[in-house]
Amino acid sequence: MSSTDPARYLPCGIGGAPGGAAFGLKAIFGNAAHAFFVEPVQSPCALVHMMSGSQELVSVDDVGLTNRTEADGMAVARMSAFVADVMKPLLSGIFTVADDDLFRWLWQAQTTQGIRLEPSATAGFAGPELLVHSEQGRAYADRQGLSNKLSQATHVVWTTGGAFVPEEQFQQFMERGASLVKQA
Repeated sequence: MSSTDPARYLPCGIGGAPGGAAFGLKAIFGNAAHAFFVEPVQSPCALVHMMSGSQELVSVDDVGLTNRTEADGMAVARMSAFVADVMKPLLSGIFTVADDDLFRWLWQAQTTQGIRLEPSATAGFAGPELLVHSEQGRAYADRQGLSNKLSQATHVVWTTGGAFVPEEQFQQFMERGASLVKQA
């Protein structure tokens, strides 16, 4: 990866929007683009389906997950069949994030950058850290021949919204995030 080789971290529900964004990036940048879907721990429909190897769509319910998450836009039990077929050869990986992390990142985005987000919009914030510092991320970089290029990579986190969250609810999100940051 160089400064022109983008790694993208895309919050994923049913998969249509992140699948379209990832498809477009791969069409423009080819193998220089590395797209990762990000899903809630209890609702990783793309991860469950892709790992199953099944031609039939698999639900998170089928593997004993609750499909409960604060990331309301990502609470999807079964991904889009079309997106699954298109993305299988193009997707670099999928990872999951805990709900508490979403609120920490929401608080940090607002307090440090003045960016108002909803919890699901922050999911991709885990991407650069996981790619660079986790065992699985380093293994991916090694397999792709990227290990010595990660420090020059452009990491893009796709945030999906938050401007229309009612003020009272946003303040509750902020309070929860602040509390979690203090605990960390």
